[in-house]
Amino acid sequence: MKIEPKETIDKQGNRILIREGKISDSKELQKCVKSYLKSKQIPLTESEFNELAENHEEWIRKFIDGKNDLLLIAEHEGAIIGNVDLMINGRQMLKHTGYIGMGIHADWQGKGIGTAMLKVLIDWVDHNPDIEILWLQAFSNNVKGLRLYSNMEFEETGRQKGFIKTESGEYVDNVIMTRNKQQTVNRILRPNQVS
Repeated sequence: MKIEPKETIDKQGNRILIREGKISDSKELQKCVKSYLKSKQIPLTESEFNELAENHEEWIRKFIDGKNDLLLIAEHEGAIIGNVDLMINGRQMLKHTGYIGMGIHADWQGKGIGTAMLKVLIDWVDHNPDIEILWLQAFSNNVKGLRLYSNMEFEETGRQKGFIKTESGEYVDNVIMTRNKQQTVNRILRPNQVS
């Protein structure tokens, strides 16, 4: 086990358990993913996800088996209401970096679930000497998501104009955000000296 399960309270007073994902979560997690795919804020269609779902248990196993990979689940009364995953790059020159993906069930968005999961993940990363940089991608029109990532010390480090073409034919910028552990530590230790 990489982390101990943690209980938190959401903005409406609900008890939320944040824990590592396990193989037996596959079906319930798929229901959650299908819910948040409807937001159209993730570059994956429901039909594409349905094809991937056949290998969903293998996908979960990669997080369990990977030394520095992590899949966190947010759960309320036994139902999965969100997930965040961290996948470490396997290439030698990039293995100090990890890519984050996250989604919250449509009925649970805006209640602090994403913040709670990211705090657990970032705390684990900050105590892991192998991981130095976290990065993610977000749609430029995902205002709440971008604000959340910024609040969690991710900085916009790139923008691909019109990179994402939605199912409706609209072009959306792809925002790349990065959290460099060393730079974050420097800002905390010397807030007035680091630009």
